Amino acid sequence: WIYSASGIMASTQAKIESDTKKWTARRGKRDAGAKLRKKIANAINDESYYLAEQLILSQYNRLKSTDQPAAFETLYNGATDLLKAGQGNEGGSLATTLVKEYSDSKITPSTQVVDRLQTLFALFQKNCIKPRLEFMKEAIKWTAEHGPCPHGDPRLHTDLARFHDRRREYAEAHRHYVRGSRPGDHARCVMEWVRQGYPSERDLFVTRGVLEYLCVETMKNANIFFENCVKVIDNEGKGKDDADGEAQEEATRGPLINFCEFLLKTLERDALPLFDMLCSKYKPSLSRDPSFNKYLSRIAHVYFGRPAPKGMLEELMSMFT
Repeated sequence: WIYSASGIMASTQAKIESDTKKWTARRGKRDAGAKLRKKIANAINDESYYLAEQLILSQYNRLKSTDQPAAFETLYNGATDLLKAGQGNEGGSLATTLVKEYSDSKITPSTQVVDRLQTLFALFQKNCIKPRLEFMKEAIKWTAEHGPCPHGDPRLHTDLARFHDRRREYAEAHRHYVRGSRPGDHARCVMEWVRQGYPSERDLFVTRGVLEYLCVETMKNANIFFENCVKVIDNEGKGKDDADGEAQEEATRGPLINFCEFLLKTLERDALPLFDMLCSKYKPSLSRDPSFNKYLSRIAHVYFGRPAPKGMLEELMSMFT
């Protein structure tokens, strides 16, 4: 019994010593982490932003093999702190690194993570253009490769579209609105864009938007976009005097607007012959933009199952990535 008791005591003592060592090691890591976080905070307060960036990366590299969530949190918090301090280059670099690490680790985009990326994008200073765009480009690429939408998360596209919209970079805004989730804002943007060109080309802008929405398989957005554009056109047509022939003509819908209206109704039912008849009837108007035929081939493939010409699908998909 004495030998048994002494064995138990020895075993207990060994366990206590082992637990003590583990506790001491964990405490040492916590203390080291706290000291490093203090160094980072001091570097930011002292406006030593490059040093802060390097310290954050150092902490990230130490954590990523043992505690990936904590490592990602380090990059996110570091990017947030630097962007809040107005440091778009250093903060943007950390934000971009975070997204690349998500991609390399094959992390699936979640609502919470995408919300955080939107927060980071909003923290950039207005004059910090290049790092901001590089960050969002990587973010959209990651969500396209590892998320459910092959074109990238619509929320990120919408944020980027609004960024370009505010800068009156309408072509880029249009490109991202089509992949986004705010067709009403897109319609307002396009109608502003039209005013920079010829009024006779307005129907081309509207038709292009409708067809591109249909190509990325968002019929609901195509309808909302079209309805909002038509409201503007119809409102501008009210009160036009018949004597003002040119102004009245510019404010009317025109053949392509009518085509879009019929097309959207046709796609709500399985009516391929009606689709073909519609395209044939409006062929002279559709020929004003060579890209329309490619879009319509894609639409016939998506909504009616018609085989697309060889190579056309790949070409179109590259336009929408």
